[in-house]
Amino acid sequence: MLIIGQLLINTVFAMLTACITYLFLKENFNLKIQLNLLVAFIVCNGILNGVFSTLWMSILPIPDNLQFLKSIILTILNIILTKFLLRVDWLKSVLSFCLIILFMGVGNFTVPLIFYSVGINATPETINNNLFLFFVMNLIIYCLALVLIKFIPYAKLIGNIKNLTPVGILLIITILIMASFLGMHFVVHFDPVSFVIVLVSSLSYFFFSAWYINIYHKYEMKKEEQKQQEFYNESLSNTLHDLRRIKHDQMNHLSVLYAMHQMNKYEAAASYLKEIIGTSQSIGNTAIYNIKNAGLFGLISSKVNYANSHGIIFDLDTIGEVDSIPNIKISDLCEVIAIYLDNALEEVLNNGKLKLEMKILSTDESLTIRIENECVKTPNTKSSSKGADRGNGLVIANKILASYKNISSSTIFDKKRMVFSQVLRIAKEA
Repeated sequence: MLIIGQLLINTVFAMLTACITYLFLKENFNLKIQLNLLVAFIVCNGILNGVFSTLWMSILPIPDNLQFLKSIILTILNIILTKFLLRVDWLKSVLSFCLIILFMGVGNFTVPLIFYSVGINATPETINNNLFLFFVMNLIIYCLALVLIKFIPYAKLIGNIKNLTPVGILLIITILIMASFLGMHFVVHFDPVSFVIVLVSSLSYFFFSAWYINIYHKYEMKKEEQKQQEFYNESLSNTLHDLRRIKHDQMNHLSVLYAMHQMNKYEAAASYLKEIIGTSQSIGNTAIYNIKNAGLFGLISSKVNYANSHGIIFDLDTIGEVDSIPNIKISDLCEVIAIYLDNALEEVLNNGKLKLEMKILSTDESLTIRIENECVKTPNTKSSSKGADRGNGLVIANKILASYKNISSSTIFDKKRMVFSQVLRIAKEA
């Protein structure tokens, strides 16, 4: 009866761990997975962890001084399941589960203090042989882990860090230290003085890890801002160079045209004037230089160049400067805008209406982006126009946008003008 109870409790809480892992990956790394794989992950996680934990606790002859190895082995097992069933890369698998185990480790350290305060000698043998205490222990651990993950911004920083390797290494070291301390001081009896010293030491290292990750995140953000500014400055410098060159050549062009006019060589003058116009157009719409966010600047400028090379008029209008965009990952925003622009470009190429408009309005409160193109028939707003073999762009865009509460999107089709519009409004204050 005892073993069956332990198996049931271990399995249920292991399945809860799987659910928390999935929610963490979904929130921080925008994980999208089929329902059948998610169910398989939760079930496999519950069964394998439940059986292994129960065998380790009550059946296998594991010495007390090696009990801490259980946490390490289960961590490796869960990372493998996360990698292959949720289909995320190794680093994200390690980070997600290690961070959750780290918060659960805080709960593991807290449980003996709670039990000791009510007069219970909280040794592993005492807890494992009492199903009520075993259930209460797991309940306390998971409640604390949920509170820490939900309300401490430490966890949310992970999803915004680009170079995750040093963070992953730090988390693994933190877990190994906490597991070894717990194993050495919580195997035979509970000594409150020794335990408090170990708890303070482990928590100090934990908070140092949190501080380091926070500093590392700020460093990366600053580095990214500098990179964006350098990219923007270089692009602006190139354009200013072209403008100066054209201004310098202006008098020469006018002199040549005047001479051709005096010689009645009107066709040559028209041809020469056409060349000048083409050179001026190659500079592009200077409105793009109101976009100081390197990600958006690079994306939109590449689409403008693509449009120009295919004879499409790309009418870009920006009001206000677009710099930092809070409360949204720039990679997500660029992916959505790229889908909208690709669909618009393909539509105008197919229907021969070689013009599209993009309007960007930036204020202190919000950023509004509007993309319009003419159509020859009512568009399909549920999927991309690129064909079944090339993905469903709008579906992907809608899934990304659904994860942000500060973004509203709308699709408008004006039947009188036969104009299709995609509009995004991003609130800058959450």
